[in-house]
Amino acid sequence: MKKKLGPVLSSLSGFIRRTQKDHVGAYAAQAAYFIILSFIPFMLFLMTLVQYTPLTYNAVRSAIVSFLPREIQSFVLGIVAEVFSKSGAVLPVTLVTAIWSAGKGIQALTNGLNTIYHVKETRNWLTTRLWSMLYTVLFVFALIGSLILLVFGNSIQQTLMRYVPFLGEMVARFLGAKNFLVFIVLVLLFLFLYKALPNRRASLKSQVPGAVLTAIAWSVFSFGFSIYFTFFPNFSNMYGSLTTIILIMLWMYICMNIVLFGAEINAYYEMEFRQAHAFAKELFEREEEELKEKEKILLEKEEELRVKEEHLKEREKNVEKKS
Repeated sequence: MKKKLGPVLSSLSGFIRRTQKDHVGAYAAQAAYFIILSFIPFMLFLMTLVQYTPLTYNAVRSAIVSFLPREIQSFVLGIVAEVFSKSGAVLPVTLVTAIWSAGKGIQALTNGLNTIYHVKETRNWLTTRLWSMLYTVLFVFALIGSLILLVFGNSIQQTLMRYVPFLGEMVARFLGAKNFLVFIVLVLLFLFLYKALPNRRASLKSQVPGAVLTAIAWSVFSFGFSIYFTFFPNFSNMYGSLTTIILIMLWMYICMNIVLFGAEINAYYEMEFRQAHAFAKELFEREEEELKEKEKILLEKEEELRVKEEHLKEREKNVEKKS
């Protein structure tokens, strides 16, 4: 039993040593701090753009409820409601400042991912900040697009049912599974982070394992976080009025650890994933060759049988002529 578990334990031990060497916890704390600090500027920018769409506060509220644990929803929703009511008269300079500030969270995450993938940041500071701002803007537009799909999905589905029934049925099934839709959004988000943020070139499919595992861990942790504080509500006795702030910091810190651990999985097991992919590809090609070889043998046998049948028919004809 020990011999069988030996390679697994050795691999896990090497993975843990790498996470310690890459200071994952420190980068998770840094990213969590700057993301929390960037939250209000980010929401200011998001709510300003939402004003120009058919989306309402209730649509944004339902999205937040889907992604955040119950214990911190009221605090976040209070901030969103205040920002939503004041974002109509935002000046362009204020908007740019908000994007610049919100990009700091992306910048902190980029630093952590660069360390995890063992790459140096060769881009200058201004370039990285501008890219962080661009990624923030793209993330906001992707979030708005997801909200529009969730809110107006039924109208889109009814229109498709009228003109393209088959596609309409597929969209109806897709929209019906909202939990699955949230999971897909998380996978795509983490896939984008692992692919775009670090200063390295990597294929999209090489980042899929970490993105999927991170999405699963994020969802399970957020659910478990809510369950824990439902059954153990005495946490507020220790921190009093600061409970919500502490919960947000704790939740974000652990979530950032999950994101960076997902990147570590991609980085540490990258060679193993490539070998597994190459082995699966080789196995598939070998099976395909074996099938082709079997088909070839069957065709040859069929040809032999056909030739034998022709010989038999010729013999029968010769026998008939002689008789």
